[in-house]
Amino acid sequence: MWTNTLCREEERLSELGQAGLELLPIVPGTKWNVLPIVEAGPSHLAFTEREAEGLNQVELGAGGQAGAAGIPGVPVDLRLDENDMERHQGVSSPIMFRRLSLCALLAAAALVFAAGRQRIATHPVPPQIPAGPTFSKDVAPILQQHCQTCHHAGDIAPFSLMTYDDAAAHAADIKLMTKTRQMPPWKPVDGCGAFDQPRVLSASEIDTIGKWVDGGAPAGNAADLPTPLQFNSNWVLGQPDLVLSYPEAYTPPATGDMYRCFPLPTNLTQDQYVSAIDVHPGDRGEVHHVIAYIDTTGSSQALDDKDPGPGYSSFGGPGFSVTNVNAATLGGWAPGSRPLQLPDGIAYSLPAASRVVLQVHYHPHDAKVTPDRTEIGIYFAKSKPKQLMRIIPLINQDFTIPPNEPSYLVTASLPIPMPVPTHLWIIAPHMHLLGRKMNVTAGLPNGSYNCLININDWDFNWQGLYLYKDAIPLPVGTRLSLGAYYDNSTGNVRNPNDPPKPVSWGESTTDEMCISFLGITIDSENLTAGKPADVTWLQKIVASQQ
Repeated sequence: MWTNTLCREEERLSELGQAGLELLPIVPGTKWNVLPIVEAGPSHLAFTEREAEGLNQVELGAGGQAGAAGIPGVPVDLRLDENDMERHQGVSSPIMFRRLSLCALLAAAALVFAAGRQRIATHPVPPQIPAGPTFSKDVAPILQQHCQTCHHAGDIAPFSLMTYDDAAAHAADIKLMTKTRQMPPWKPVDGCGAFDQPRVLSASEIDTIGKWVDGGAPAGNAADLPTPLQFNSNWVLGQPDLVLSYPEAYTPPATGDMYRCFPLPTNLTQDQYVSAIDVHPGDRGEVHHVIAYIDTTGSSQALDDKDPGPGYSSFGGPGFSVTNVNAATLGGWAPGSRPLQLPDGIAYSLPAASRVVLQVHYHPHDAKVTPDRTEIGIYFAKSKPKQLMRIIPLINQDFTIPPNEPSYLVTASLPIPMPVPTHLWIIAPHMHLLGRKMNVTAGLPNGSYNCLININDWDFNWQGLYLYKDAIPLPVGTRLSLGAYYDNSTGNVRNPNDPPKPVSWGESTTDEMCISFLGITIDSENLTAGKPADVTWLQKIVASQQ
């Protein structure tokens, strides 16, 4: 260990100056800071004095054979103490310059290898506070509100955004995708329908993310982080009251489309009411979409018994007639959709001893397929609802889109005006790969029109079940209709046919659909008061579409 105590009291500094040393005090009136600097001119050495050490306590150790190098008058061991300083005051300046330069280098090495034995007068540098947004204070709250429900381990997103490290690794992508409004995915156009909890970033939030990335994506103070969201399971709404899946896994064909129905006994001993469902495809790369039908007669089990293998095949509907419009479906799942919690006082009906029939549409994207066990989580309402949620399909099954047509219009309408006052709560448009736009409207009895939803950039991978912030009244005489546009040209990068060919309604992914599901309640219904609704008109509509 080398110990540098090359120092003197202030009254002896002049002697060091005569030897070719220029002393650089860091703070006037204090100890001299050890900072050897060797320049082309005189050696610049700044010294500090160790406590309780004198000038003769120099421990540089043997420095080499200076005499053998032909430098007369320099001690072989290169020791520099008070006596050496006095002894060599008269040495010619070139020799003294070499000696002092070498001493400066030795002093620098001592600083590196013996810092622990030196008391260096330093001033701590305060941590720099980023001038712009930080992850902890500004970005994390945005990700919590708009992103993390999908971007956490085990969910639909390809990577997590739960921590700073997660976000920093994708900072550039986050800026690009939010600036271009590709993320968060939200397809309804503003000004047409006011929806609950829209996944839309404000201009200010997008600007904050951009500035954070441009500023180097600083982490900030961890104390500023919001309380982290907890995803203790893969169920977004928490652990369901009932989880159903078929006991055997099903392996779909490697090519083409397959519709497979899986009857799942509920084993309920009494009627239940459902406030939400969450569908988990076993393999998202194989599952095109899922519809949860309700079978109250046992017909689905008879079909399953006749078909070898898990479940049974049924192209189109569930393979049996849906006669109970009060308990026809629990909804479904499509790529990009998230579970939806119904408002208080509204629920689906799930009768005792019924079966939930999951119709799973398989369309594998890879040649290698894997066994699938899609499951459904069911959440029961905490109390008997006032009204039931019923689903009306607004649908056109009779059309053909000609080839090389970039903007082909298909329309649909409810066969009759609304015969009773109702309220619209939910809307879910559905098309396949040629779909580009869909607009659903309500023509009111007074001649005005209410825009219910407008999607002008349809993406099959990001479909949604949209809940209105406030239910939309549909008075008697209201006419419901939709207009959808399809691109069957070579300019459509999603077109599955090359060259384009005529495409009609069908269940395959390469076919097309034109449908919007409408979730309504009937104003006259009050189950808590023992007043069920008359649904004969709804039964006629459903029967006409089967």
